[in-house]
Amino acid sequence: MPLLLARIDDRLIHGQVAHGWGGALHPTLLVIISDSLRTQPERAELFLFAVPEGAKGRVVSVAEALVPAFLPDVEKERTILLFAGLDEALRLAEGGFPLTELNLGGLHHAPGRREQLPYVFLDEVDRERLRALLRHGVTVYAQDLPSNARHAVEPWLGATHG
Repeated sequence: MPLLLARIDDRLIHGQVAHGWGGALHPTLLVIISDSLRTQPERAELFLFAVPEGAKGRVVSVAEALVPAFLPDVEKERTILLFAGLDEALRLAEGGFPLTELNLGGLHHAPGRREQLPYVFLDEVDRERLRALLRHGVTVYAQDLPSNARHAVEPWLGATHG
């Protein structure tokens, strides 16, 4: 079974993920890849509480996601991978995980970030991480819900990524 969705969303598991994407894709496994949440099990449980009925949820670190046994776990389920930001997704791609597509579904306002879409705000560090993901062969697009249009991120990046 292929990976259904890899998504950047600083809110992680919430209504858009659980009901919007979950209703369209019918995942059986949602995995949050987060070094910080992995070390905070009580906080992680708050996010896992929102996993849709009929699905399992896990929190793993980037290092755990790069262990060879992790990919078969992802592939035997209908899996959605979730990242709070671009850093961990980039480290996963740099570590050799076969990430081919990445959905930019929610990076919200923070100091220094400028609006690209109502749900995507980027600063220069974000842009550099997006360029690096593209160099790793990852197709990155912004889309908040499956029923809404996809948006290419390349026009937001300025310098070429090749």
